[in-house]
Amino acid sequence: MSTNFAIALMVYGETNSGRDPLSEEKYKDLAAAFISAGFLTKGVIYNDELGESLYAELLDFDAILVWVNPIEQGRNRKKLDSLLTKLAETGCIVSAHPETILKIGTKEVLFKTKSMGWAGEVDLYASFEDFENRFPASLKKYGSTVLKQYRGNGGNGVFKIINNKSGSGVRVFHAKNPSDSKDISWNKFFEEFRVYFNDGGSLIQQEWNNNYKNGMVRCYLSGNKVAGFGYQEINALYEASSDNGTIHLPPSTRYYFTEDCGLFQDLKMQMENVWIPQLQGSQCVNDEMLPVIWDADFFINNFNSPSAKEKYSLCEINVSSVSPFPPSAISFIVKEVEYRISKGHR
Repeated sequence: MSTNFAIALMVYGETNSGRDPLSEEKYKDLAAAFISAGFLTKGVIYNDELGESLYAELLDFDAILVWVNPIEQGRNRKKLDSLLTKLAETGCIVSAHPETILKIGTKEVLFKTKSMGWAGEVDLYASFEDFENRFPASLKKYGSTVLKQYRGNGGNGVFKIINNKSGSGVRVFHAKNPSDSKDISWNKFFEEFRVYFNDGGSLIQQEWNNNYKNGMVRCYLSGNKVAGFGYQEINALYEASSDNGTIHLPPSTRYYFTEDCGLFQDLKMQMENVWIPQLQGSQCVNDEMLPVIWDADFFINNFNSPSAKEKYSLCEINVSSVSPFPPSAISFIVKEVEYRISKGHR
């Protein structure tokens, strides 16, 4: 089959770094699948210094798939998102589209979809003053809780907060390195967390889920279809007991399964038939605006529950830079891209 469609696989890299997603382990099988399907396939390196200079080159592509983290080398994606929006306006398929990221790819989606009942108790602090006024009482009520910055990746800006033993402040665990916890006063805590409200930022509070020890299921999706699963027994902030008290273990290997794996058919049905349609309806995201690869992480609350709604609860949704992904997702991605280009080809 020959489509003659041109597709770019974009990753972050320093200029002249030599990075090429067509040969990198995380993307090479996907690149090979596109080439086999007849796509003209090219790897593209992005950084803010290149920025707008890439615009003319990228106009030659029918689709651009992007793997650039929300926080990359200490920078945000504002310039990249502006570039991708301009390209999408010309008819180029962009995934994930910046508008979609803002609707379902930030931690705020946990709060915006709380009426779905899939993510436990969730609150939003839209300003530092609101956070300073309300958070102490909330922590006193729950004893332990999770705070997440508006946009982040790899555990960056995800914290478990508990009252410290002295009662004079809090203990803070950062998901990037939870074993390096610290006890700080309330004044120091608010001083350090003020930064998350810069540039219109916010903090999302999610109840601490004691079922971390059951592991976490990552449901991979392409458009509105489940494309595979991942299971990880030990994830960020996992707590284990030892002779010296509670310790935090490093994340374990994630094991991949196809979309047909019998272990997760209840989650597949719940996602495709209930939760994805509800998410799309509440956030006004049509099928064509859903990313061609995205995922949702779920706690396993009760292995034996006959109800998927009771068995699983949402930890977070990842949209802007999902990799690696299970081999089963590759054919879904290729077919979804081909369908979208064919449907709205320039």
